[in-house]
Amino acid sequence: MKWFSLKVVALAVMAVVIGSLSVEETAAQYPPPSGAASLDGTLEGSSATASLGGSVALTLTVVDTSGNPAAGKTCTLHIYSQPGTDASVTQDSTATDSAGVITGTLYVGTTAGTVEVRASCGDVFAAFSVVAGGVAVPPQAPLEPAEITMPPTGVGPTAYESYGIGLIAALLASGMVTLAVGSALLLTAKRARGGS
Repeated sequence: MKWFSLKVVALAVMAVVIGSLSVEETAAQYPPPSGAASLDGTLEGSSATASLGGSVALTLTVVDTSGNPAAGKTCTLHIYSQPGTDASVTQDSTATDSAGVITGTLYVGTTAGTVEVRASCGDVFAAFSVVAGGVAVPPQAPLEPAEITMPPTGVGPTAYESYGIGLIAALLASGMVTLAVGSALLLTAKRARGGS
């Protein structure tokens, strides 16, 4: 009985090892052979904004790794996301022409928001977004530190004005007068109390 269970365990271990080897062989053969042509696609539109119910012309361009037009490639334009339910897209052909191009039209629908169109040509994907019923906000350039101006700080007239020597002398003189008057009052108060 023990001999039989030991054989079963040994067979199970061998099956696992053989299975893992065959999986490794399959995985090693999976990548496509080198030298297979790779493609790149660009999807562009005639505008990044459209009024509600409006449309935008689309152009998909497909090229190979050398930048040459990829003619005869089957591609599909489709709505990837939309704010409502009535946006749609049409395309003039299903395959790229001799320039590697497919044209189409995006109808943005009647709900305000961003509509994203995607193009797929086998392993090639491209996207383009249109703001329906609004204005696309261009990205803002960061401010340069030298362009930031802080308001002046300080007391008195504005920090940009300069004090004349006459004003400074007058302030010092008034301070001296105040000190002299204060000292005289203190002495008078001491004498009145009978102090020395």
